[in-house]
Amino acid sequence: MEYEFRQDLYDQPEAIVEYEQALFGRWLGEELGNNPEQASRVLKEAERLAVQKRGQFEWHGRELSLRLDSESARVWVQAEGDEDALEEGFGWSDAVAEAGLEDFIALLSGWIGYIEGGR
Repeated sequence: MEYEFRQDLYDQPEAIVEYEQALFGRWLGEELGNNPEQASRVLKEAERLAVQKRGQFEWHGRELSLRLDSESARVWVQAEGDEDALEEGFGWSDAVAEAGLEDFIALLSGWIGYIEGGR
C-alpha cells in the first residue's frame, strides 16, 4: 500500500492513499484525525490480532467503520445501504476498501508517527 501524509489547506493532517485503498486515507483523516490516543488503541488491537491469529475488532466512527481480523482490514461508509446518504460524486465502488492486516499496521503506525510530530 502506497501512501503519503501531509497537511491540508486548514493545517490538519491528511493521508493520501493509493486509489484502491483511498478510503483508508479518509478514515485516518476524518475519523481519527489528530488523535494519537485513539489511533494507538486501534493499532494495539491490530497488533494483537496479528499475533493471536484469531478474533475480530470493530470500530465505528461518525461516517466510516473499520473491521479488523487476523488477516485483513476493511473500512466502509456506514451509509452503504442508503444511496441518498452518499455524498454527490462518491460512488459505490468507493464505499469499501480492504487491505492486508500488516499493510494496515504499517499505515497506522506511520500515521501515529506523523501526527505525534514527525511532520
